[in-house]
Amino acid sequence: MAYDILVQGPMFCDLIFTDLPSMPVLGEEIFAGDFTVTIGGSAIVAVGLQRLGANVGLIADIGNDPLSKLLKTMLHEMDVDTSLIREHPHPLPQVTAALSFPEDRAFVTRFVKPKTPADLRQLFTDHKAKHIHLSSFLGALETPDACRVAHEFGLTVSLDPGWDEEALRDPRLHQMITELDVFLPSESELCYIADTDDVEQALLQTAKTMDKGMIILKQGKHGATAYSETLREHVPALPVSPIDTTGAGDSFDAGFLFQYAQDKPLVDCMKYGAICGALSTTKAGGATSAPTHEEVKEWLSKLPS
Repeated sequence: MAYDILVQGPMFCDLIFTDLPSMPVLGEEIFAGDFTVTIGGSAIVAVGLQRLGANVGLIADIGNDPLSKLLKTMLHEMDVDTSLIREHPHPLPQVTAALSFPEDRAFVTRFVKPKTPADLRQLFTDHKAKHIHLSSFLGALETPDACRVAHEFGLTVSLDPGWDEEALRDPRLHQMITELDVFLPSESELCYIADTDDVEQALLQTAKTMDKGMIILKQGKHGATAYSETLREHVPALPVSPIDTTGAGDSFDAGFLFQYAQDKPLVDCMKYGAICGALSTTKAGGATSAPTHEEVKEWLSKLPS
C-alpha cells in the first residue's frame, strides 16, 4: 500500500483533567471541572493528517490490555488506518495523565517499551511513502538509523522530539538532527538541546549542524519560525481562547506536514501548522479538535499578517 505520510512513535491513552483550580499538593486533593479520555502521542499527528485528507500510516504498538484495546477502538472511530500497528499478545499499557491549564500543562506518563523496534527497512519495502514523521524521542531513539534508511528509499524525514532532559542531550538524537529534513522543536526543547537560554543562538547553533534540513521552531502564542542557514520565515499564532494545550505541538506538525508532503510553499506549510495547532487548543485533547481541510481554509483569512 502507498501512503502520503508515515507517522512513527508511541501512542498513549490520554486522561486529561481540565478546569483545575490549581496544581495538586502532596497530601491534598483537588477536583477537576472536566475530564476527557482520548488518544495521544503519535496518534494526534495521524488523526490530524487524516482529518486534513492525507493518506497516513501509523507505525505504533499496542498490547492486549484494556487501554490498548480502547486506543484501537478510538482510532477506528476516527477512520485512521491501523494496518501498520503491531499488536502484542501481552499488556503494553501506554498512558498519560495530563493536568491541563489554558496556557500550559503537566504530564505523568507510563511508557512500556516494545521488545523489538519497528523494522523500517521492511516497512519501506512493503509500503511506498513520501515522508516519515518521527513522533517524540521515544520513537527516534528506538530507530536511530531512521533518517539514513528513509533517505535510501527516497523519503524525507521530520522529528518532533518532545521533552525529556536525558533524551535531549543523547548523542544519538543529536546525530539524527544533523540528518533531518525538518526539525520541529519547541523553544524550550531547542534551547535545552543547544545548552543556551538564547533562542537566536540556539537556532544558529543547531542549524549549523544540519546537513540540509531546516528548523521549524514552535513558539506557542508567538507563532512559529522557520530557520536554516539560508532562510528565515515567521508566521503569527491564530488568536484563540485556549482550553487545553495538550497535543498542540503535534497538531501543528500535522498541519505543516500535510502541506510539506505536497511540496507547497514554506509559508503555506507554516500557516496550516499554526491554524491546526491553535484550533487543537479550543477543546480538550489535541486529536479531538483536529480541523478538516475545509475548516483550515476558512481560518486562513483570520491568521494575522
